[in-house]
Amino acid sequence: MIVWHVASARCPRIENLTIRRFAVPIVAFAAILSFPRVTQAASVLDFQHETPEEILLAQRAISDSIVPPPPDPGQAVLSAAEPAPEKRRSTGAAFLMNLAIPGVGHLYAGHKRGFVNLGLEAFAWAAYLYYHDRGKTKEKEFEGYADQHWSYQAWIDSCQCSGSPEDSLILRFRDTNRQQYYEDIGKISTYWDGWDSQDNRNFYRGIRAHSNNFLKNANYAVAGAFVNRVVSAVDILRLMKRQTRAVLGKDAQLRFRVRTKPFARENAVGLEITKRL
Repeated sequence: MIVWHVASARCPRIENLTIRRFAVPIVAFAAILSFPRVTQAASVLDFQHETPEEILLAQRAISDSIVPPPPDPGQAVLSAAEPAPEKRRSTGAAFLMNLAIPGVGHLYAGHKRGFVNLGLEAFAWAAYLYYHDRGKTKEKEFEGYADQHWSYQAWIDSCQCSGSPEDSLILRFRDTNRQQYYEDIGKISTYWDGWDSQDNRNFYRGIRAHSNNFLKNANYAVAGAFVNRVVSAVDILRLMKRQTRAVLGKDAQLRFRVRTKPFARENAVGLEITKRL
């Protein structure tokens, strides 16, 4: 026991009482401080510090084991690595497009050669407009020239054939068929006496020949546009032949028949599908 001597001049009576009250707790606290510490043995449940490499491997294993949620059925999920499936083009639609505007069916099916057909189509119609305009201009020119240098009255006075079949014919053409009228007065020798001079008649025939040549070239341009349509339509069928067979089946055949004659009524285009049973 530790005996504390406390001197107090003011409270001599309570000295022994105070020491007795605090002596026991102080001794117990000192005993606890002086008691040796006992280290507890490590448990298997204690956390063990791992290396950074082991922690990284554990995180990867956890992320790989997580199953992603199923995609929303209302939305189409396309992988960035996988391209979207190619849309199948209709052979019939490409065929009709080329009949309407050559080359459009090729571009619809993904063939760049359609630009060639488009260029040919544009060239054909540009040539038609050019030659048709020149031909009509020359036509007005030779008609005006004929009205100035050919006279019906001069022809009647020269041939004395009033009321003849030739007279009735030329009058009917003048009233109902102007194109035939201007052709006959310059081409048929019966009406040559109506010209004021043969030189004017020859000059008139030259202007008329130029007009006819221009209009003929315009017709050729239209024929070229027609042929361009047929060729482009047949070509797109040939290019899409494999696709057509895949759609119809191996026992089905698609045949394209065309009968062309420019500026004729016998032109026809046919499409025949046969299937072997």
